[in-house]
Amino acid sequence: MQTAPDCPFDLTARRSQVNIPPLSESGRGAVAGYQAIVDHVRREIALGRLAPGDKLPAERRLAEQLGVARETLRQALRVLEGAGEISIQRGSSGGAFVRPSDEDPAARLRALQGKRGEILELVQFRGIVEAAAARLAAEARTAELVERLDAAIVDMEHATTLAESRRADTDFHLAIAEGSGNALLVRAVEDARVRMFEPVDVLAVHFVKSSSLDAHRALRAAIAAGDGAAADREMRDHLATTAGEFERLIEGPPAG
Repeated sequence: MQTAPDCPFDLTARRSQVNIPPLSESGRGAVAGYQAIVDHVRREIALGRLAPGDKLPAERRLAEQLGVARETLRQALRVLEGAGEISIQRGSSGGAFVRPSDEDPAARLRALQGKRGEILELVQFRGIVEAAAARLAAEARTAELVERLDAAIVDMEHATTLAESRRADTDFHLAIAEGSGNALLVRAVEDARVRMFEPVDVLAVHFVKSSSLDAHRALRAAIAAGDGAAADREMRDHLATTAGEFERLIEGPPAG
């Protein structure tokens, strides 16, 4: 029986301060009740911007960040707690904390084997939209974008946890998407990352640290040089490598 690879990182390292973007920045528009907050927080977790062990801001501050009423926020937090996605602790050092998944890694791997085609299609889709974003970002390059890419590369170099690696990877790819100046591309890149990484959190770390840094450095160089064709090519190569690494991680016959 095939087993899931061990994750070498601490999955529960805590950050005492996190910021959650307002719902308006997630593309949802007007708030549609507590479910919109639940979906928004889940999206931030899936993107890696909220990680296991992270403490959410205090209720008043979080409601202000999200632009919602405190009672609506409380309803959302109760739903997330009931689903086992956050834990709420009382006392002076308490608060709402993101919980690590308690899903059995071997069971997760078996589920992934049954979704091989879907995952590889998502990687292929990322290759198309992110290559376009990289080309546009290179052609419209700014000093601010290059600084963001440099910061994300440094963060990945120093990452010692799965959460830190995921966050740095997300920061890098979303910086490129935002640098394209195309809001639809930004949303498409975010959506693809959410769908791809929700089921593969534990497995993804093995390719994030082993191969992404060189690819990110090459992408940064192409964008800094304003070379759209090279940025397009480097992104396609990067995500083709990612596809191959996913195949190796979930190799074996589909579950059935």
